[in-house]
Amino acid sequence: MNDKTKKIIAIGGGGFTHKSDPILDKFVIDQCKKKQIKFGFLPTASEDNKEKINLFYNELQQYEILLSHFELCSSVNGFEKWLMAQDIIYIGGGNTKFMLKIWNDNNFINIFKVAYNSGIILSGISAGAVCWFDWILSDSAGPGYNPLRGINILSGSCTPHSSVPERMSQYQSDIKGNKLPPGIAIDDGVAVLFLNGSAKEVCSARNGCDAYFVDKNNKISLNEYIK
Repeated sequence: MNDKTKKIIAIGGGGFTHKSDPILDKFVIDQCKKKQIKFGFLPTASEDNKEKINLFYNELQQYEILLSHFELCSSVNGFEKWLMAQDIIYIGGGNTKFMLKIWNDNNFINIFKVAYNSGIILSGISAGAVCWFDWILSDSAGPGYNPLRGINILSGSCTPHSSVPERMSQYQSDIKGNKLPPGIAIDDGVAVLFLNGSAKEVCSARNGCDAYFVDKNNKISLNEYIK
């Protein structure tokens, strides 16, 4: 990245690990303007699930980009060097709490912040979408949906899979009850681009799916909020 614009793409659900919504994969890749893009996948939240790793290579090999992944559940040696060599980092879905524990236990939080500030694009689905925020509504801190601390790159809160009615209802309830700060809810099939910490664009691959800004009094389309 030449301009050092700081970018995060948060995807509510779908994409290559679900063999769906290729529009979202392309949206992530298109945020990098380099000719030879290095795209790195972190499947930590799924405990380095082999099927998801295989889908990463199978689904994205159609693009002229350099693909690699890192299995943190096996070894953390060389992780910082690998991370800082990428142009795009994509965090897979799974157990958010499990993933964040590995990051915290190995002091990786600051490494992600250094990568972000250097212009490396951070992206991900579900756990990989919400981890960047101050607070998360997660089902990995269960039972049910509960607040979970993120890594504090993006302010406010976030929940993925907000097309699930029970999840959106709990998110709105927790914000009204001061358990979570106001934030962003992202449906499956939807990606939100953040530039320098602020939401700037919504990409929807599915009809009727959207992202929303939610506070104590409102739930509005994020497109309207951005305007």
